[in-house]
Order: sequence, then structure tokens, then C-alpha cells
Amino acid sequence: MKRVGSLARVAATRPAATRISPAVLSRPFASSSSSSSPADFHRTITPGPTSRSRLKDHYNQTLSHDLLYTLYSHATHTNADALPNPSSRSPMWSPENPYALNRPPPRPKGNRYLVPNPSYTSPESLPVLESIVVETMTTSALSAKSNLLPLLMAYQAITGEVPQSRHPGPYGPGSGKGLVITRSAKKSASFKVRAGAPTGVKVELRGESMYSFLETLVDFVLPRLKTFSGIPLPPASHPRQSPSSTSGVVSFGLPPEAMGLFPQIEINLDQYPKTFGMNIFCVTSARGRGAQDQARALLSGFGAPFVKRG
Repeated sequence: MKRVGSLARVAATRPAATRISPAVLSRPFASSSSSSSPADFHRTITPGPTSRSRLKDHYNQTLSHDLLYTLYSHATHTNADALPNPSSRSPMWSPENPYALNRPPPRPKGNRYLVPNPSYTSPESLPVLESIVVETMTTSALSAKSNLLPLLMAYQAITGEVPQSRHPGPYGPGSGKGLVITRSAKKSASFKVRAGAPTGVKVELRGESMYSFLETLVDFVLPRLKTFSGIPLPPASHPRQSPSSTSGVVSFGLPPEAMGLFPQIEINLDQYPKTFGMNIFCVTSARGRGAQDQARALLSGFGAPFVKRG
């Protein structure tokens, strides 16, 4: 009893600035309304990302410098003004023709579109990874839509996205987020396919989820896939002005056994009785001449393997 009384006297003799009252402790939870409580304050907190993307930091700190050194062409940069502008050579309707009013411009002659000559002179002009589209088509969905449920569960575990909702919202129609059920555009009586029938699942990844999917793909899936030797490069006879060469989109496919190598599926493989193959489209911002090579250089810096086939 004497010790407790001595402690009380010592606390009473301390300066007022060093003592914290209960009212001060509850001050961060105070609100303008008297009916609010600390629980209401915690409900307004939105959790954010706990760590930064490793591949994104790798691009900003290392890969962008290497790309600027590799893709810079002094001859293209100095002769940019002397080279013809592709937009000025595109055919146009005569303004004196009354039938050409409000009509779209005519297509250029031939099967090769006019493409610009890109010049990379600053970090802002370098090609970047815009999105990754993952798509799977299965013939079992034609007989019953319920056959898409295992595919939806696998895609939700791999990508972390939820199915797209029919109602307005962040995952509503037209938002570009979430898992989308693809449907056939035309009917085919020989294959017993009707127009609008479900054919598979597609998802478009952007931002952190895109880098997370690519990191899992190049670190865990592709190195352990025995039947995958690399993304095939086009042959030397492939035309350099074709739409696929100037689009900057790198596409490749994976067999069904690759889905079981994702850590989200491998940890509970018995929950997924069937695995599916997938088509992956890596969309970059590279456009014009040599865009396909620039997109491959970008993905190669992220760790994607490429192989040259004869």
C-alpha cells in the first residue's frame, strides 16, 4: 500500500505536458457527429497495396535505360524531318465531290498500310507494357453453359479477377475489368454452333495485376513446362510491313498442363478436375516499323524466353 501511494504522488508531481489523458487518445476517432464511434472510423479505411511490383521497378530502374540505349537510332532521329509523313500520303476524297461529304477516308491501295518510323529519344517515348489478355476457348461450353464453371474458377484463382457483373459499377459492362464470357459471332450449322453461344472466358489485366501475372508466368510456370522451349520467333521471310509486324502485340499459347503449374492451382490441384490451355496476348505501346521486335525486346527484359525455329 505504501508503494502504490508513492507512485501516485510521483505521477501527480509530473508536469502536465507529459501526462496523456484518455480524451487525447480518443481524439483521432472523433468526428463532427456525436453518434460516431471508433468502429465507424475503421470502416472508412480502404486497404492498399502492401508492396510494389518487382517487374515495374525493374522497368523503371534498369530496363528502360537499356531499351533507350538499344532502340535509339541516330540516323532515324536526324532524318525524321526528311522522311515522308505516312499520314500525308494516305488517299483522301476530293472536297469538291458532294458524294464524299462525311464519308470515311478511302483505304490505301494494296495490302500494306502506311506505318510511321518511330524514334526513341526520351524515356517517355519507349514502349511499355499496356495490358495482358488471357483467353481460353472450350467446345464443352457449347453443350451447356455450366461447363464454364471450372474454367471461371481457375481463371479467378490465377488472375485474381472476379466475373464481370451485369449491373453498373467498377466491374460493370464496358468497364474492361473482370472475367468476360466470350460468345460466338456467327452461326455454323456444320459445327452445330449458334450465334451468341458461350465459347470461353477472357480477361484483360492492367496495372499491378498485369505485372503480378507476368512475374508468376516467367518465374514459376514457363521454367517448369517441359514441352515449352520458348516463344517462337517469325521466320526471316516474314514480311516486315504486315499488320502483325507493326502492331506491337506478342502472342503465344500454352498447353493445358501449364495451368496446373500456377501456384494458385498447384496448391490445391484436386479442386480443379480439368485444366485448360490458354492464349496470351501481351499488348505493348510499340507501333510502326519494327514494333514487333521492340515488343519482344521489352518482354525479353522481363524474362520471357524466345526461340528461333527454322
